[in-house]
Amino acid sequence: MIYIYDILVNFSKKLPYDFYEWNKDDEVINIKKIKLVKVTTKTLKELLEYESNIEKDFLLKIYNTCELYNRNKTYNYAFLLSDGNRVIAINCDKDGNILGRSKLLLDEETEIAILANSLDPTSFKYNKKEKLESYSFITRNEIEIYKFLYNEIESSYRNKEYSKLKYLYQEYFDKDIDSNKKMCDDLLNTLDTINDKHKYIYNILINVKKQV
Repeated sequence: MIYIYDILVNFSKKLPYDFYEWNKDDEVINIKKIKLVKVTTKTLKELLEYESNIEKDFLLKIYNTCELYNRNKTYNYAFLLSDGNRVIAINCDKDGNILGRSKLLLDEETEIAILANSLDPTSFKYNKKEKLESYSFITRNEIEIYKFLYNEIESSYRNKEYSKLKYLYQEYFDKDIDSNKKMCDDLLNTLDTINDKHKYIYNILINVKKQV
């Protein structure tokens, strides 16, 4: 293990976003100093994609080794993992539960991955749990649109707001049908692939909510 200095991270409880999808509202943290751990590709992939619990013996080795420029915030169990190709940051609680994962800026990841190739792999135990939720969409924005519209459609039907449901159906399909259940099902089925119609409806609904 070696130390890496002056990097940016953007921890996410779920699958971390690529650097080009970081938003201005995200809590991007400037880390002053953090340990880099070389692991196998299998270990990196599993700790990236699954809820996991890391053994305490390993946590003791990295405890309090992460330093931030902002001294009002601490990450007592944060470290970097790399298999020599990819790099991710991990933040755990004292019991080894992963609180967040972060990808890195491209230039920082490339430089750190090269350094990791000179290290010997470190092995440690961890309990792999359920797989993190993933999406087949390309962008973070499409994920947000999917979640928002799914909730709007489903809640409209569940709460018997049929006029709203009908409006959404007309906007998307440009026609009417009599079955509220079919309107709901048809609209939900369209969310398999987010397109320009979804984005148009999303923007309308967001603007309405802002005016309320």
